[in-house]
Amino acid sequence: MLSDKDLANITNRLQVPLIVDDIIHGQAPLTDDTAFGLHEILSDFEPDSALLSIALSTRKIAQRFQHKAASMGVLKIECERMIADYADMWLKNANAAHLDDNVVFETLMNIPEDLETLSELIESCMPFLKRFSDEAAELLDILSVQARAQVLVAESFIDILDAQNQDDEPLANDNTELEHFIPLQAHAQASNVIQFPRSLQG
Repeated sequence: MLSDKDLANITNRLQVPLIVDDIIHGQAPLTDDTAFGLHEILSDFEPDSALLSIALSTRKIAQRFQHKAASMGVLKIECERMIADYADMWLKNANAAHLDDNVVFETLMNIPEDLETLSELIESCMPFLKRFSDEAAELLDILSVQARAQVLVAESFIDILDAQNQDDEPLANDNTELEHFIPLQAHAQASNVIQFPRSLQG
């Protein structure tokens, strides 16, 4: 079970959910530069980190507007399901804990489908949300675009790993193959993550 402290740790490392939270609570504007920055951060992430960032960010938006429509509640629940499925593995990898290669592989196989599902759910809520908040709807658009883009990236990684399995080559015990799919963005992206002004970092 992921603790609130662990969830906050992941949120702080990924940055994007913090920026989204500030915007939807009126603590920072959604400028063109900010939108571009969000696109760039998410596109630089590996699929697992992108999925977690998008799910955490979308959950914040859905939670903010869940009283407006049942569809926002459904979106929130689905985001929470994905966070529960991937956050523990992501955090263990971030802390250099041992990961069973087969468990990791089985989990990663679901990422393309979950990204696709998340994108579709987000898109279904956007027209409704525009009636209440243009900024929140624009944020959902950014998250949906990036989720769809990451589907293709995730599928490419899965094809490579699947081909390796079909050739009866065992997965490396030291996660050498898998670490290319789940590099920990907490440090792997440190050199190219856009540093937003403090007001946008929460």
